[in-house]
Amino acid sequence: MKLVTRGGALLAAAMLCVLAAMPARAEVTQEPIQGFFGEVDGTPSNLVINKDQGKSATNAVSIIYDNTPSAANFGFSSTDLLAVFGDELFTTGLGILSTHQLSLFNAGSSLGPVLTATLGVEFYDAVSSAFLGAYNVNVNFGAGLNPGFFSTINVTALDPLLINLNVTDIIVLQRVVAKTGAASRLGIASKNPPTVGSSPISMFINATTVGPAGFYNVGTSPANPIYQIGVSPPPVSTVSKSWSQLKKLYR
Repeated sequence: MKLVTRGGALLAAAMLCVLAAMPARAEVTQEPIQGFFGEVDGTPSNLVINKDQGKSATNAVSIIYDNTPSAANFGFSSTDLLAVFGDELFTTGLGILSTHQLSLFNAGSSLGPVLTATLGVEFYDAVSSAFLGAYNVNVNFGAGLNPGFFSTINVTALDPLLINLNVTDIIVLQRVVAKTGAASRLGIASKNPPTVGSSPISMFINATTVGPAGFYNVGTSPANPIYQIGVSPPPVSTVSKSWSQLKKLYR
C-alpha cells in the first residue's frame, strides 16, 4: 500500500517507496447514516480547454468502475477537515476521465450543515505511484447537507482535463478544499458491493484523528467509498491529411 502526504501532491513520489504491500491497518469504527440528501451536480473549477479539443470526435462514455447502485453500508468521517479519504479501484477498462461520482458525508455528530463545498480529487497509478491527474469541483447544497446525511456528487464533462486512466489499478483520493456552513465533521459514504470493477475491503484514510496515513478496515463491512468512473477513448483528430502528408508516413 502507499503513503499519502498532506498538502501539495497527495501521493508524493518520495513517500511511496514505503508501506509497499503493507496490510490494512487495525479496524476503525464505522458511523451510521441517517439519510440520503440526494444527488447534486458539481461544477469543475479548473477546466482548461485543450487547443485541439474542438477537433476531437465525440465518443461514448464507458463506465469502468461503479458501486453507486448498491446500498450504503456506513459513513466515515473526521473532525480533521484536512483529512484525505480514498480507495484502490480495479477498473474494467482504460480511457480519458469523462464523468465521476463521489460522496460527501456530514456526520451525525457534526455541529451543523454544509452549505457549499469545494472538493479536490486526485488519481494515481496504484502500482507505479504515477500521478494521473486531478480536478476540483464546487458543490452547492442549497439549504444545507445536514448532520447524518450524505450526498452523491455528479461531475461531468471532465474530458478537457485529459486525465488518462491508462491502468486498471488506480487510487482515487478526495479531500475538502473549502466549505461554508457549521459542519465540523466530514467524510465519505460507503456502498457495497461494486457492480462494475472491484475494490479491496479497506479504504485509504489520512486524518490526524485516526493515525498514520494508510489503508484501514472500517468495522466489519467492506469499505468502498462511493465512486463511479466513466471514460471516453482518447481523442481522435478529425482533421484530414493531404496525400503528400500521408506518403511521407510510409517512406
